[in-house]
Amino acid sequence: MKVLLVVLLATAVASQLIAPLITVDEPIPGRYIVKLKEGRKLDDVAFKLDGAKILRTYKNVFSGFAADLSDRLVERLRKSDAVEYIQEDGIAYASAVSSWGLDRIDQINLPLDDTYNQVLGDGEGVSVYVLDTGINLNHQDWVGRSSYGIDTHGGTGEDCNGHGSHCAGTIGGTQYGVAKAAKLIGVRVLSCAGSGAFSQIIDGCDWVAGNATLPAVASMSLGGGANQATDDAIQRMIDAGITVVVAAGNSNTDACNTSPARSEPAITVAASDITDTRASFSNYGTCCDIFAPGVDITSAWYGEPDATNTISGTSMACPHVAGAAAVILANDPGLTPSEVKEALQLKSIGDAVQDPQYGSPNLLLYIGEGSGGGFIPTPPPPPPGCGGLFDSPSGTFTSPYYPGSYDNSMNCEYLISTTDEQQVVYVTFEFFDLESQSTCNYDSLTVYDGTSTSDPVLATLCGNTIPDSLTSSGMSMFLVFKTDSSVTRNGFSASYQAVESGGGGFISTPPPPGCGGLFDSPSGTFTSPYYPGSYDNSMNCEYLISTTDEQQVVSVTFEFFDLEYHTTCYWDSLTVYDGTSTSDPVLAVLCGNTIPDSLTSSGRSMFLVFKTDSSVTKNGFSASYQAV
Repeated sequence: MKVLLVVLLATAVASQLIAPLITVDEPIPGRYIVKLKEGRKLDDVAFKLDGAKILRTYKNVFSGFAADLSDRLVERLRKSDAVEYIQEDGIAYASAVSSWGLDRIDQINLPLDDTYNQVLGDGEGVSVYVLDTGINLNHQDWVGRSSYGIDTHGGTGEDCNGHGSHCAGTIGGTQYGVAKAAKLIGVRVLSCAGSGAFSQIIDGCDWVAGNATLPAVASMSLGGGANQATDDAIQRMIDAGITVVVAAGNSNTDACNTSPARSEPAITVAASDITDTRASFSNYGTCCDIFAPGVDITSAWYGEPDATNTISGTSMACPHVAGAAAVILANDPGLTPSEVKEALQLKSIGDAVQDPQYGSPNLLLYIGEGSGGGFIPTPPPPPPGCGGLFDSPSGTFTSPYYPGSYDNSMNCEYLISTTDEQQVVYVTFEFFDLESQSTCNYDSLTVYDGTSTSDPVLATLCGNTIPDSLTSSGMSMFLVFKTDSSVTRNGFSASYQAVESGGGGFISTPPPPGCGGLFDSPSGTFTSPYYPGSYDNSMNCEYLISTTDEQQVVSVTFEFFDLEYHTTCYWDSLTVYDGTSTSDPVLAVLCGNTIPDSLTSSGRSMFLVFKTDSSVTKNGFSASYQAV
């Protein structure tokens, strides 16, 4: 008898009683960025500020402000129902450690031919906003096409470092630029020393989001540690129709560890050299979207009208792509930012970059005639041992590559579940060796008593002492293995078993109707929570549909569909994966009120994730599934 097994993993995100406090790598003591909830204003929290110094306010990228706050005021604000989160302010730096770069991007193969042919045009009619150290307004390379936007350092917008002028020259300079007729607007967010607070960078993003003339590109050759507020600001610029291009960073590590490089909707640019090899300093990984020339790039400079300089960095690669984006938009001004990204990737030169590093898309910028054989990257498969779903009565799991060393910059999720309500999960470690640190901030294995990171933490583990055995209080245990960008060990080996519960433990709040459940028939239905009523805000519901017959696949048909609409489904969405987890290929990302086409898996499983944001609800969806 063919049996269809459906395991649905559901979590409803509980309303927060206290707003999160997000830390950053290089905090500015006593200075914070406060993001308010949708529809809330500074006036809603003014009574809690007790005379604190407000440094700047934001209204376009999000509602919020930056301020100097005491620890006492931070805690008061965290308890306000108007606050979404508070983040430490931190420092970001210019990403720098014609030229041959122009020569390279208009031809598919080496050697270079010492020419740059503008076969697709010169970017006329497109505005490019250069968020950097300012620009040399009087440089002869862009006479009559440049202007100042905002200076978040209180100056005139004039470049006193050179970095911003160099980037502007590569974007649109008459001699060194890709888009030689584009308008260049200097948005000064970095100081004369080439650094700036993230609050100042967000201020620049806020100005661009509220003042940009479309079609528009924003070029950001800067970066620092992971920064949620900066990521949110970039998302809002993109929502406003602005194509955002960012540098991957110069630390020879995973770009997903830094902002704005980790921003998924932005175009993140890694650097290559004159031999089409990844630059030794360039960051890499799945958060990168494309490579471009970034070593020994000559362009404009600050000071004199004819000043030039030759420097290296992903900062130099980023403006090549920003200029190319302007050229693409000049030919089709109606393209969305995501369509610009896809156009650049499809046109790029495929498999040209040597040593791109694991996870990096092997795509080299090309803006010449025809296509270079590019493609839309798909996420690489997880390495052996990197997470998975474990639902057998007993078994084993390990860190990636065990007994060999795990890699840097890993994020592996393990979900162990039993279908028997009278059983719990029991885990025993046979080997354990992770990089040691007093608070496990480097490499760690965090164990949650449930199905997700929103459940209680049972343990956070690191070092080389074999941990005590762990037991869940319910039917599931969720483990997250994370590593940083340096030092690797041999990892861990563990076994698990579903055992009879002793009758104790905590009682978890059941998920709302429709947000999960157990189905054991060859066909059935599933819905969004509370359907046909409206779903709630801040939900996270996960559905895994599987058949035990290797000759069958899963087919899903929608009878009703109404989610909050967004061009990239950023607010409320139903994401469908062709497999058993979010690491598998995406079949569709759905929102809006058009009933989607039927979906069919390529194998025995389909995984669906329904997420909602903190505002606007609709009636959701109703669907049926069948093993075919």
